[in-house]
Amino acid sequence: MSASRSARLLIIAAMTTATLGFPLVVLAAPIGQRDPAQYNLPKSRLAIDGYDPVAYFPEGSSSPKKGSDAISHTHNGITYRFATKANRDLFAANPARYEPAYGGWCAYAMGEDGSKVEIDPKSYIVQGGRLFLFYKDIFNDTRSAFLKNEPKLKPAADTSWKKTSGEESRDVPKLSPSATPAPTPTTAAISVEPGLQSQLDTLKASFQLKAKPETVALYDDGIRQVAESDVLRTALKPGATAPDFTLADAKGQTVNLASMLKQGPVVLTWYRGGWCPYCNVQLKAYQDILPELKASGAQLVALSPELPDNSLSTAEKDKLTFSVVTDKGNATARSYGLAYRLPESLVSAFKGRLDLPKINGDESWTLPLAATYVVAPDGKISYAFVSADYTKRAEPADVLAAVRAAAASAPKP
Repeated sequence: MSASRSARLLIIAAMTTATLGFPLVVLAAPIGQRDPAQYNLPKSRLAIDGYDPVAYFPEGSSSPKKGSDAISHTHNGITYRFATKANRDLFAANPARYEPAYGGWCAYAMGEDGSKVEIDPKSYIVQGGRLFLFYKDIFNDTRSAFLKNEPKLKPAADTSWKKTSGEESRDVPKLSPSATPAPTPTTAAISVEPGLQSQLDTLKASFQLKAKPETVALYDDGIRQVAESDVLRTALKPGATAPDFTLADAKGQTVNLASMLKQGPVVLTWYRGGWCPYCNVQLKAYQDILPELKASGAQLVALSPELPDNSLSTAEKDKLTFSVVTDKGNATARSYGLAYRLPESLVSAFKGRLDLPKINGDESWTLPLAATYVVAPDGKISYAFVSADYTKRAEPADVLAAVRAAAASAPKP
């Protein structure tokens, strides 16, 4: 290494420590494929400090969990631990889907200057089928910094990691319309633009910048109260039988789950209402993958407690061509264990600003969780994304992958 390059790296290290509070670790020279020495493995030699990589994804619970020392799997010299045997088996079948980006180092630091920086396993995002981890302490939150400048930092991090490890990034590729032959369901490339959660995170960040601190604190506390209630426990999990329902769409046409399942998998997604900006962003993203859902034999239904006139407005405003049905009083949401009453603090805050009783036609002040299910043709739930945080939604790529898996596993006529 030249003297000038050494001096430059020392300056970058000093700046990184001064501004972010963590030390820079200078990268080694580029190497060949898969060198465990390049990975973030502490003294325990466990990836992600022993956290379960599958747990970060919707099929694993969508929340970080410590792995069990009795359940592990080693892939290419890297040992991972898992909270359940089911998660271990998912990982063993497709390690590339679940391994963290950049060898488990902080994604922000990798994109900022190519440095290897430790992470907090609880600071993360799952985006476009990839798990990104971040450094965090009481003074610095690199996850927020990454999201604010993601278009620049993510490609830079991919480039830095390739130079370091020789490994390509795992971005989900976009297929051209004429791409053939069709890939198999287990390895299918997904022709959607990743980044729904990134859009939602940006929307949330914008709100937090503009809103009063007490308003932000009020909404965050509302999310906390919902998460600590019983609703996450009651929400149906993969493997459960999906309750049947017959509901009317905005034009008065009935939609019956059992009838739809005779034709293939069904995607059910609950949204709070057209007044919710996060819901509108999600519905538009799902509209974008509708052709591919249909190509896999699946149908998509969005359920909301909004009265028909309001759900029609949502469908027309967002130019949705899938079924948007009214679940009055959240009756169907209740049967799936997804309905909850708004915390009283939010009921008080909404009164005079958002007339939910008028919008929904009932006085219950109940809403559905942010939830998306894939129901296989046999009526069993094969995929579930459920969150108490209304700013979190299932990535279209994950939904499409689950649909393809459900279609592939269905008995042939």
